[in-house]
Amino acid sequence: MKEKTENTNIKEKKYIAATNATRDSFINAFFMLAHQEKIYQISIHEITDIAGYNRATFYRYFADIYGLIEYAEDEFLRDMRKAIEEKCGESQVGERQFFKIMIQCFRKNKYRVSVLLSEENRSHFLRRINENIAKNLNRPDLNTPQKKTIRDIYFFGIFYAISINLQSRDALSDEDLLDIIQDLFDKWYRPEMGFIES
Repeated sequence: MKEKTENTNIKEKKYIAATNATRDSFINAFFMLAHQEKIYQISIHEITDIAGYNRATFYRYFADIYGLIEYAEDEFLRDMRKAIEEKCGESQVGERQFFKIMIQCFRKNKYRVSVLLSEENRSHFLRRINENIAKNLNRPDLNTPQKKTIRDIYFFGIFYAISINLQSRDALSDEDLLDIIQDLFDKWYRPEMGFIES
């Protein structure tokens, strides 16, 4: 009985590994193409040609290009949450520490992030990052229309600045960028959101 269970587990692990490898082939093909052309002009045919699978296999994993992009965004968001949890555990994350982790996540995933933050997809991806952060804040008092707008301006602006800085030849150092973010937090965001200084 034990041997049968072990064989089943081995088969399941092999199936999961093969499934992940196939999905990754599609995602990698997409990002390779996305560095050459606009992301919403990429066809499923182009992706399947590079990945080495047919359209039917693609549709087992993704409904369309939008589904593939959303999956890639989800991977980044999971990576971001994991990095925050690993570096901070249960302790409260300070503003500077949080954005330092974010810069590291953007840098680690620079190849994909540059596509996800391309002109065609930027507002969608930034919105998803912002919503993810807001959900994790779990503060109903920060969800008034005015405070949502302030939060949107703050986070959209910072994440856009981080992404542009990572792609710039004349980039600021991470510490200089963090100084600007901290200054913006202390002088504008904190007072506008009504945060009491700790």
